[in-house]
Amino acid sequence: GGGSVIQFHDFGIDIQTYTDRGKGNDFPDVNQCPHCSSRRPLHRHGYYQRYALTAEGEYHLWIARYRCQECRKTVSVLPSFLLPYVQYTRSVIWQAVKAWFETPRQGAKTKQVVFPTKEVILFYVRRFLRNLSRLHHAAARRWGIIGPVGNARTERAVWWMQTLEGRGVGSIIQDLWTNERWHPFADQIAS
Repeated sequence: GGGSVIQFHDFGIDIQTYTDRGKGNDFPDVNQCPHCSSRRPLHRHGYYQRYALTAEGEYHLWIARYRCQECRKTVSVLPSFLLPYVQYTRSVIWQAVKAWFETPRQGAKTKQVVFPTKEVILFYVRRFLRNLSRLHHAAARRWGIIGPVGNARTERAVWWMQTLEGRGVGSIIQDLWTNERWHPFADQIAS
């Protein structure tokens, strides 16, 4: 479809450093267009601002945009500590959802969640659960990982989170996004 394709890049720095460097970050070259597969290097095409939320506060980030000389479509390069179309950083969502799954239900009722809010956590908990079967198929196809089938959904979710952590959450999400235009916290429709 139209719109800008998002690509990940690991800048090798934390969110504070990325924010401080602003437009002076070491932005990568984009040498192939994800839209039309042209191998002419894409031209830099300005920036847009994005917000990111962590427990430490709100960050205003400059995201670099590139334009293909052949098809004229654009590509945005997102630092790998973010998730596409998600306000919170990847680690905030990951840690909160994992803690939610790993907390026994009776304990969860009394647990005071400060950040992100309980509503936000539940939103992404539900998304992760809805995405389990898709994750199951993608992991089998891409990496030959066979996940558990019979168990309760929460147990399966914990198994997947631990397994993905073992392989590196960042690279897993990057791989799924690059090749499937999808990640485990994504909305199902946005494929």
